[in-house]
Amino acid sequence: MELTARESPFTTFCEGPANVEKGYDLFLLFHERNYRRRMPADRDARILVVSSGVGYFQNALKKWGYGRVEGVDSDERKVAAAREKGFQSTCADCFDFLAAVEEGYDLIFAEQELNHLTRDEVVVFLERCLHALNEGGALVVNAANCANPLIATEYTGNNIDHYTAFTENSARQYFRIAGFENVEVFPHDFYVLKHNPLNHVAKALTGCIHFTLKILFRMYGKSNSIFTKRFGVMAWKR
Repeated sequence: MELTARESPFTTFCEGPANVEKGYDLFLLFHERNYRRRMPADRDARILVVSSGVGYFQNALKKWGYGRVEGVDSDERKVAAAREKGFQSTCADCFDFLAAVEEGYDLIFAEQELNHLTRDEVVVFLERCLHALNEGGALVVNAANCANPLIATEYTGNNIDHYTAFTENSARQYFRIAGFENVEVFPHDFYVLKHNPLNHVAKALTGCIHFTLKILFRMYGKSNSIFTKRFGVMAWKR
């Protein structure tokens, strides 16, 4: 499927440090904090990582004991790097890959932010994930949080491939339109590097900012409660 994005398409994971090897340890800390408790209890669950890049989330899943994990990414070099690490990875457009799925997955995890898709593309992606999931299976995605006024304008303006703004409320709307019934939105915790004491200070300061924003939003009649830089969304197929 031809997508609108050109510089940083949704179909490949574009983030990570210049030192790719260092990224495996850094992202493991982030994934451990934000996603591990949301993974299937069954270590034999069939899992697909979309926009899997060099395999950062596949690395985390392997550490957590999951053995049936596949990745799909459109960048040949990243796929090659993932394979060198021993991860199962397919070089393909994830939209086409999902449409062709016959044996369903128990969990689909998207590494790239949904913001790299247009509004129509978001719905198509979610619908194709729904098709590729087993009954009771779950989809986990993430998005930059445009409810936070400190980053909303900068985020949408600093990359020509950031097309769609999300808040916790609009994220739920997209999932309902695509056919998902149960939707959970959760904040991301970025201050996970325990060896740096400044992270504790930063976490306390941002917590105060988020609390203040919550009060201000209530004063304007808005129900937003998540103001972290990004948030995750988990939804189930029933």
